[in-house]
Amino acid sequence: MGECLVFEKGQKDNVIEKITRDDKTYFNINDYEKLHDLFGQLLREVQRIKSEGDYNAGKNLVENYGVKVDQKLHAEVLERCKQFTAAPYNGFVNPVLVPKADDKGNIIAIEVQQPKSFAEQMLYYSKNYSFLPLEN
Repeated sequence: MGECLVFEKGQKDNVIEKITRDDKTYFNINDYEKLHDLFGQLLREVQRIKSEGDYNAGKNLVENYGVKVDQKLHAEVLERCKQFTAAPYNGFVNPVLVPKADDKGNIIAIEVQQPKSFAEQMLYYSKNYSFLPLEN
């Protein structure tokens, strides 16, 4: 949703450029600083809508950017994603980086281990990064 809005708002300054090459669509970011600012503006607006309860502005945002889908681009994305066999929710499962050391303790490599599930990741985080007491 937000990327379409910032694409439109940044068109005047060519912040993001839509490119079609070999029947595939790409979005090239030409100005990361302006893009960062546009996402900041979007976040401020969403926060304003939430805090003020601005139903009409929220409805407008969702109806214009949340439910309208470019069907041709959507079909292209689905086709291009067929090559990926991992479940979509794996995007929320972060890899664990495990350093490998030589006999002297110098790091010589980093092994990337992928948790099998979101639950496994959360249990790992709980075990290794739980610094707060259960009761305050």
